[in-house]
Amino acid sequence: METQDKVVLLRTFDTLPEAQYAKDMLEQNGVLCSLDNQAISQLYPLYGSSVSGIRLMVLARDLDKAEDILRDAYIV
Repeated sequence: METQDKVVLLRTFDTLPEAQYAKDMLEQNGVLCSLDNQAISQLYPLYGSSVSGIRLMVLARDLDKAEDILRDAYIV
């Protein structure tokens, strides 16, 4: 597998609505992405990011583009 094809962490979110909004923004702009760790975060909502949170994953080749999209959408 090439380095550009690896799946990497873009951001971690405390809540599913935040994570889903960011995912939707990326997909609308042509960036393939996925949410990871949803089940753990929903089972233990009081622990938020201390249980790793909900991870937004993208391909390494899309990392810079994804960062720009989220920054432009004020998702810091």
